[in-house]
Amino acid sequence: MSILNGWDHVFLTTVGFIVSWIVLQFFFPTLLPAAFSFWFLLVAWVGGIFPDFDIHWKPVLGHRSVVTHSVLAPLFIIGLFFAPVYFFGWWTPIDRFFITVFLLGCASHLFLDLAPSSTSVLNRFLKNPFEAFAYIEKSQRAPPGNITYIPKKYERGWLIGNAITLIVIAFVLYWVFLTVFP
Repeated sequence: MSILNGWDHVFLTTVGFIVSWIVLQFFFPTLLPAAFSFWFLLVAWVGGIFPDFDIHWKPVLGHRSVVTHSVLAPLFIIGLFFAPVYFFGWWTPIDRFFITVFLLGCASHLFLDLAPSSTSVLNRFLKNPFEAFAYIEKSQRAPPGNITYIPKKYERGWLIGNAITLIVIAFVLYWVFLTVFP
């Protein structure tokens, strides 16, 4: 096993975040404050690896738990950290960016979990890019693997549905915090 196994989420979340950042800066140059780039990238990383915190609670939750690999845990974390920030008056307009980026990072993790985790796609890509693309194509037909309490035939739908839900929630919350609660 390579040292890169398990870092696919961090690497691909980073690449996705940077590409998204460039696209958004090109089309909407005043939307995102460039001064916070590092902090947004850091929050995207945290969001990208957040669903796998269940590894530390394996006896209780199991890996790829329905709690952490769904909208439940990310929304709980948002509520735990940002509700007091908002209600105590510590809210800043930048907080809406952090919430959005965190939820998008979590969604990217769920999309990346669609590929079986037996071997790192990043490791395969560094050894042989063509093998990695063949592996990704083959994994599209394989079940993603062992989401606790979800039957194998529903795992793909579970991950896709929850990832899309996180994306929708991220943008709805962004819009609500931009317009209703500035």
